[in-house]
Amino acid sequence: MKPIGTIELLNVWERGMGKSAAARALMLMAVVSPEDDIQALSRLSIGQRDSALLDLRQAMFGPDVHCLTDCTRCGEPIELDFSIDDIRQSHGEAGHTYDFLDAGYAIRFRLPDSADLLALEGEQPASAERQLLARCVLDARTREGSTVELQALPEPVLTALNQSMSEADPQAEILLEVSCPACSSVLPAPFDIVSHLWAELDVWARRMLLEVHSLASAYGWSESAILGMSQGRRRAYLDMLDG
Repeated sequence: MKPIGTIELLNVWERGMGKSAAARALMLMAVVSPEDDIQALSRLSIGQRDSALLDLRQAMFGPDVHCLTDCTRCGEPIELDFSIDDIRQSHGEAGHTYDFLDAGYAIRFRLPDSADLLALEGEQPASAERQLLARCVLDARTREGSTVELQALPEPVLTALNQSMSEADPQAEILLEVSCPACSSVLPAPFDIVSHLWAELDVWARRMLLEVHSLASAYGWSESAILGMSQGRRRAYLDMLDG
């Protein structure tokens, strides 16, 4: 991974304001893989995308993660501490096709990617889930070889198909086992690297702009001059202002 510039990250943060999670993920991916165009990045499996974003998160903020979630039983806030390596999984490959057999049906599918998520923005969750399946199912047939439309497949088969797609791309859906100290429930909690990394980027960017504001107000320096300094030098000037 190439060194990540302060100005580059601030530009990504600014462009991502008001954008969807899928769009933000692609902007962050472009930081990781600047040699690839957005269209190519949008065709990576969600697991491939999230694996790259874990690398970016570690490069930006280190390997340790601290976050909060709420117990789904009692609503108590729960602190979570883990490392990036704790949630690394294998991922499916873009362009690969997978075969699924269940209850006499043979289905061939590909994995969802960012282009699919962008295409389904604004849809209601139930509708989006069914449309995502429709985009990813390449062929569905009965045991006798007759073609079957997706809407004609039994609901248990669709449920099993969803599960098979998840198993083919484990990195795309991370579930943490969480123990609630208030009610002692042990429950799964999803961890989404896109929303978590963007929240961290937002905190970092606003802190960086505050540093620029403080130094520009005190010394009259330009934003580009301040951002061009090393972190250590900026911190030294800020310490002198504070002290």
